[in-house]
Amino acid sequence: NRMESTMFSEFAPVSVGRRLNLLFRISMKHLRQEMKALGLVDAGDYAFIAGLFVRDGQHQDQLSRNMQVDKSYTARAVAKLEKTGLVERRPDPEKHRIKRVFLTQKARDLEHDFFNVLKGWQNILIKGMDPKEFQIILAGLDHMLENGQNHLGIEKPEKIK
Repeated sequence: NRMESTMFSEFAPVSVGRRLNLLFRISMKHLRQEMKALGLVDAGDYAFIAGLFVRDGQHQDQLSRNMQVDKSYTARAVAKLEKTGLVERRPDPEKHRIKRVFLTQKARDLEHDFFNVLKGWQNILIKGMDPKEFQIILAGLDHMLENGQNHLGIEKPEKIK
């Protein structure tokens, strides 16, 4: 017979981290299933592809900052995406040592279906939610994200317009 921790049993119902973790896990489960049908099998790569759909031609350091991941993770993900023919690296026209990452035509051909998977999942998550409530949630998440970035001294991603 295990004893419950009073601290954690009182904290769990109000834990933001617990909710974000669960939401992330069920989102990844859903996305793995849906993206597999598009021929995309690695869940960690979806966000890189989405980021390039927002702004194609970013260099790897920009991708790392915008994804809030370390540079080695980005390098591995981009190499994997390059092997699958979804991205290509090209030298920056002005700074030849910098490689920019671009979506290939193969990836561009998936854009509509890719977007529909992401938008469809968001619609499932916010079903029955008042649009004002959704805006409040987004603002709250942005506030928490900024607090976390400031606390850890993490460079903020570029604003999406």
